[in-house]
Amino acid sequence: MWERLEVEWKPAVEDSVLLVALSTMAPQYEPLYSHARELSRFLLRKLEFKRFATLYSSSLPADVAIGDDGLAKLRSDSFYSWSGKRRIIMLAGDGSPFDDQQEFAHSVLSYARQLGAKEVVSVGARWSESPVAPGAPLKPVGFAADAAAVEELVGLGVTITKGEPGPFFPNLVVGMAADYGMRGYKVGVDHGEPRPHPRSLIQILGVLSKMLGFDVDLRELVARAKEMEREGPEEGLPEVRRERGGIYG
Repeated sequence: MWERLEVEWKPAVEDSVLLVALSTMAPQYEPLYSHARELSRFLLRKLEFKRFATLYSSSLPADVAIGDDGLAKLRSDSFYSWSGKRRIIMLAGDGSPFDDQQEFAHSVLSYARQLGAKEVVSVGARWSESPVAPGAPLKPVGFAADAAAVEELVGLGVTITKGEPGPFFPNLVVGMAADYGMRGYKVGVDHGEPRPHPRSLIQILGVLSKMLGFDVDLRELVARAKEMEREGPEEGLPEVRRERGGIYG
């Protein structure tokens, strides 16, 4: 696996939490599974995160993003830092890796550990057997890498999912966290709400704000949710075939 980490500046080593906010880069799935990407964009607007490093990797799709100016840019994910009651290191960017996902997770977790990360919180949508109906109530769901962390999620109002697989990078970082001296959590919602998933983000942010100790104004998301309700369901959303329920992305 080829990779390059470009460090603009190095934050001080201190007790931190790694927030993994990467969504799928498969275009056919993005309308229903871009929760993590939308969440990272919201937090970057609302909090004073500062980018300090960018990770380029052959794990990401082998293409370039061509801008409106005709310039090509390699796919990448970046590390951002924000300090409140506790420092949050957020990994956000183009999206999750397609290949060598364990190796990509190793690179991310190793670097976060060097910066003092003690916990990993990964966000994303859960695939259930059927998408939730438009307008149906949403609730936070998740899992964790040890019993104490599961109990912590329960105390935060998260419904624990059980007896199902959790493939792909956003879940591997949760399962691999203990090997790097970190506690791993996954927080999400059942899928079905179309992009930009405002009601879903409200649920996820409600948990994260208590876990990570930040306050953020949600009125923008509330207004967008009401607007989408007035507009009605989006046409042409993808149908995703699943052999087993409960896949996290």
